[in-house]
Amino acid sequence: MGNGLRTLRLLGAVLMAGTCAACFENKPEELGSNAVLTSCERSMDDPPPAVNGAQCGVISVPIDEARPEQGTIDVFVKRWPSISAISEPDPVFVIAGGPGQSATQVSDSLSQAFFNLRKKRDIVFVDQRGTGDSSPMHCDGGEEDTLAVLHKDTREETLNLLRQCADEHRNLAPFVTTPYAIADLERVRQALGYQHVNLWGASYGTRVVLEYVRRHPTVVRSAVVDGLAPVELALPFTMAASANRALQKISQQCRQSSECSERYGDPERNAQRVAAQLSQQPVTLDIANPLTAQPQTVVLDVEKFSSLIRMLMYDRLASKVLPHLLASAAEGDFALLGETVSQLMSSNIFAQLAMGMHFSVVCSEDARIANAPSPETFLTVDLSDLMLEACNFWHKGQLPEDYYQPVRSEVPTLLLSGERDPVTPPVWAEKVAEHLSNAIVLVAPGAHHGVTVQGCGSALVTQFIRDLLLTEEKLACVNDIQPLAPYLKAQIAQDEEALP
Repeated sequence: MGNGLRTLRLLGAVLMAGTCAACFENKPEELGSNAVLTSCERSMDDPPPAVNGAQCGVISVPIDEARPEQGTIDVFVKRWPSISAISEPDPVFVIAGGPGQSATQVSDSLSQAFFNLRKKRDIVFVDQRGTGDSSPMHCDGGEEDTLAVLHKDTREETLNLLRQCADEHRNLAPFVTTPYAIADLERVRQALGYQHVNLWGASYGTRVVLEYVRRHPTVVRSAVVDGLAPVELALPFTMAASANRALQKISQQCRQSSECSERYGDPERNAQRVAAQLSQQPVTLDIANPLTAQPQTVVLDVEKFSSLIRMLMYDRLASKVLPHLLASAAEGDFALLGETVSQLMSSNIFAQLAMGMHFSVVCSEDARIANAPSPETFLTVDLSDLMLEACNFWHKGQLPEDYYQPVRSEVPTLLLSGERDPVTPPVWAEKVAEHLSNAIVLVAPGAHHGVTVQGCGSALVTQFIRDLLLTEEKLACVNDIQPLAPYLKAQIAQDEEALP
């Protein structure tokens, strides 16, 4: 994505399960020496947890099953025990996206989505090796920076940072691919004493879920995949095409609304106009640092602009402001863009993605796929260029011979997609479902990257995992997740007046 290490972080997506009653009553040693989970530690500075009674611990797994002398790695696990004293024996395992996102770090943001499931089932979050507290593979010299210093990036400087990162993680990188994640999940399941599990994965996590279903079909009771990212997605090659599709849909909605089109014109055309301008002359933005409130300068070029617009399209609510933002920028007013950059700087989305793990998966799996499509450009930028260059020197892992074959399964599976998803559009769910004999495919017309947390999404997931089916009412409710109306200037003014 563009020419900066921090720009590349915007690839990730969010944009993600415990003990049975009998297992919870057992002594820790009866579950195995690797399965001792205790109350999660918190510092005085940590915010209150979204769920009380969470349990945490590590389970040691071999780095390489074939070569035990390579040593072990600790996989970090967080569990929300079921609320009911009489719980179901099969938990929900939650798999995060990215690749490179920590499941335990995003757990609190999913507390409401899994609240009803937690009444009867444990929810288990597993930090995939290379993420979170499972030997995270971060890249020094850039990952803690923010959008404020993007202007310091050059292509060669970024590649040098990535070379350093590749060298730092050269020993572990070949062993953090999806197949190793599957082996780790199976060891976690066995260590916690579960005979069967339900799986929920988002974005890249859907790939992990599908591969687990392939390797361990008899232990999977149900699977929910939200925002399909199968290996065939070939991420570097399809990013721009998916982003173009999402921007076209947002622009089409505005053009079809007389009020939106009169105020903002054509958002896609405005975006192209701004991209052309920034290609010739980057813009300097003066903003207030969200942490210090001190003035700060941000230089915005076309690479950062394209990445910023693409990232905003991940989020359903953020996309509401895109027509206004693009129209203002096209008229030479970049104030709203500057405020948006400031908001992103104050978020923790950047620090949570382990870029070393991200590249290890993408370079070993996506970038090596045969017959990959030729990449498009998004707002004049080739989003795949730098990533593919980094993959030339990244240390890659080996994959099973059948890894690129479609996953065939009879496991009850719910496939969710957002019609406006800028990275995993519905076509991937349709392709995957062709080989699943017991699948339900649902597309939410107004959802972007992630359906579970939108509208009736969590109710859909709850009913499917509980009953292994969906009622007609639930099947229909996904159509109620409609595109949000664009913000209009009058609405924004009213919202600002209502602020305390």
